[in-house]
Amino acid sequence: MQGLADSPFQWRKKSPPPAPKRHSSPEHHSARSFGSQSTLFKNSITEDHTHSVSTRSVFTNFSPIAAQYPIKEKERIARLARYRTQEDKHQQKYENLRLWHKGAVEGSALWPISSLVSQPNTPLTKDDLVSLACYHFPPRSELQVLVTDYKPGSVDCFEINLGDIQQFMSNKPSDVDVRWLHAPLGLGPVHSTIEEIFLHAGQRAGRKFLNLGRSGWPYAEIEVLNFQSRTRFQEKRDVYHMLKEYGGISDTLEDKCWEGFDEDLPKDGKGILDDLRWRFGHLGITPDFDSLSDFWTVVCSDISWQLSEGLSMASYGPLDGLQPIFLQSDAQALHHHQFFKDAQLVRDPFRFFHRGDGFLLTLSPMRGVNYLDRHLQRHMDEPPGAIFENDVASAVAFVRREFERKGTLDWQKPTVDWLTVHLITELGVTPHVDRQGMNAPTLEGAYQRVIQTLVSHDSHKLGLPPLTDIPQKHRRHEHFQRCCSNEPAELISDHLLCKEELRRIVLVLGKRKKVFANLLKDVQAFDAEDTANSILPLHPDNPSEVEMVSGALQRTADQEEAFERLLADVGVSLEAVYELRSIQQRQAAMVSETQNGALFLFAIVGILFMPFGAVTGYWGMNLEDIRNSEWAQQHFWKLCGGVALPVSLSCAILALWRWRKEKVQAGREMSRRRELEPLAAKSKEEGETA
Repeated sequence: MQGLADSPFQWRKKSPPPAPKRHSSPEHHSARSFGSQSTLFKNSITEDHTHSVSTRSVFTNFSPIAAQYPIKEKERIARLARYRTQEDKHQQKYENLRLWHKGAVEGSALWPISSLVSQPNTPLTKDDLVSLACYHFPPRSELQVLVTDYKPGSVDCFEINLGDIQQFMSNKPSDVDVRWLHAPLGLGPVHSTIEEIFLHAGQRAGRKFLNLGRSGWPYAEIEVLNFQSRTRFQEKRDVYHMLKEYGGISDTLEDKCWEGFDEDLPKDGKGILDDLRWRFGHLGITPDFDSLSDFWTVVCSDISWQLSEGLSMASYGPLDGLQPIFLQSDAQALHHHQFFKDAQLVRDPFRFFHRGDGFLLTLSPMRGVNYLDRHLQRHMDEPPGAIFENDVASAVAFVRREFERKGTLDWQKPTVDWLTVHLITELGVTPHVDRQGMNAPTLEGAYQRVIQTLVSHDSHKLGLPPLTDIPQKHRRHEHFQRCCSNEPAELISDHLLCKEELRRIVLVLGKRKKVFANLLKDVQAFDAEDTANSILPLHPDNPSEVEMVSGALQRTADQEEAFERLLADVGVSLEAVYELRSIQQRQAAMVSETQNGALFLFAIVGILFMPFGAVTGYWGMNLEDIRNSEWAQQHFWKLCGGVALPVSLSCAILALWRWRKEKVQAGREMSRRRELEPLAAKSKEEGETA
């Protein structure tokens, strides 16, 4: 615990903070700029420069939030054009690969991939395949790590390669209060290695989140819902499966995956690659402790989880992130809404590791849209490398630029704990529509319209026609009457799909609410500890950790309540569909039973009148003229009468037996209902009491 004497707040209360200045250090010279060719991207401070505020204050500061920075936006658009040029090249390669794979699977399975080289319209060489794989799944050493230095009065943002991360997690410039490093890594061995190296690189451990973390895991984590392009989400899965099946580039990809890591950087005498070799062997991924894993086993953690994949924030370990990747992406009920028809709602774990010397490391494969506005499709269509530069759509990009006017002077406490809590509360309430003035449908509002669509219109339509003035129960009944005979399975399937999505979202929100409740206990304990040590905030007027967590907790609780109501609504709708289908089936059964009874009666009448038909036939025949006949009329009557009497008696007995059986069954069912009525009434009373 940090005492009063060496408190980071104490010296600033006695003297004003030093003027921000550019710090020259070796690590700055090796860093790449934030989307430019300069050594470092530094945000200038001007009096008329508008700044952003957190989500909880967005409605009282809407004008500054809505304003864009023209110069920076122009630079970002120029970088975006370069991103798109690169993406277009790989898009053509993907289309050629997909056409080849379709022909190889549906056509001749012996069609070799080498034939692509000889065909002008599909020029996929080995280099093209490697380039396509590395575009969608960058080699580990080439992953772009976002570095943000928060100072009193300014913020410095730049990017580095993951292979160079060790030299940036040990030291920082003296005028930097907090250094935040964000690596786009999913759960897996590489994630565990970077995390462990970071925690052992500093001199002081951060304050532990005893309530937020699990036993033996005193670190913060949260699960973030975000939107990705449905087309790109499927494209990434296609590339993974198609290239993984083709073994001609495996060795090349494995070599590229690990080149670029500096093995000379010590970590208790070991570098990143040495730690990875040990970890792969320890986890059983490789047969020994001297080799590295193959490319595809490691990069599968880059793909975000669908709602149906995995549990909600379970005790994830390194192997839990290496789940099998299914070829097809899930169809979602949200696709019935016009605004979200090309949006895939996905889940990503987001983990936080902090040290007491002012370092914060976050790890997450999230590359989706967090803030919804009317340009959602445009945000999702941006290349994957550009999302962290779009502070209108990405929460990570927003927090990087949020304090660029005053830096840590806008913080109540310029500590890594405050930034960690702020980042958790900012990410934990997404996706939402507040940042751009609610100019897009909310997530719960979209599901409400989807449920109304399911009960009022054909479920296969992606468009959302205007609702009629017919009461909902009448719309549902008319829709069922219209489609029950043709597509009852599709209607029930759509209801079940929507119900399952809502159930999983409720689980995520429930776990998120628990996270904020536990985090509130931790930050209250932090405040009590600081008060006991006479450590007071530098800027008490700015949002405190307790205020941020309390606001996020209330917002999450309200959202969970809204989705629980939606889940109950779709459950009632599904029960109504089942009930109407049961009524229709009973009506059909009654009609069928009536028709069967009529046919049975006609059969009996036909059997009864069969002898009489024979008699009338006899009278119509002239037997007298048959010569040498030994049969007289008495023989005919004896034969017909002897046959007709037993047949008539058998039919009468059968009809009496069936009538008696139906009467007995009806009596038994009536008795059973009388026995169950008191139990049902008692159960209903207990449910209302509960």
